[in-house]
Amino acid sequence: MTVAISAHTYARLLGLADQAPLECLGLSPRTLASAKTLGYNQIGQVRSTSRQTLLMDLGEERAEELARALHDFGMRPREDHAS
Repeated sequence: MTVAISAHTYARLLGLADQAPLECLGLSPRTLASAKTLGYNQIGQVRSTSRQTLLMDLGEERAEELARALHDFGMRPREDHAS
């Protein structure tokens, strides 16, 4: 079964997902704690942060875990903010 939604509805759903807490991503306790300590509390904050900044803030292992968790959640980094 295929479901089609309008671009407007998709944008609204994406906006709601961006507001979801990081806990929704199923991260390891250590990565979640590190991210929250640095002020990353919502999925949208991670999506809008460049990969380079995430690498500098969290290190390669945790930044990769976040990227995998976003992918598994069905989300991708925002292209207009990636570097």
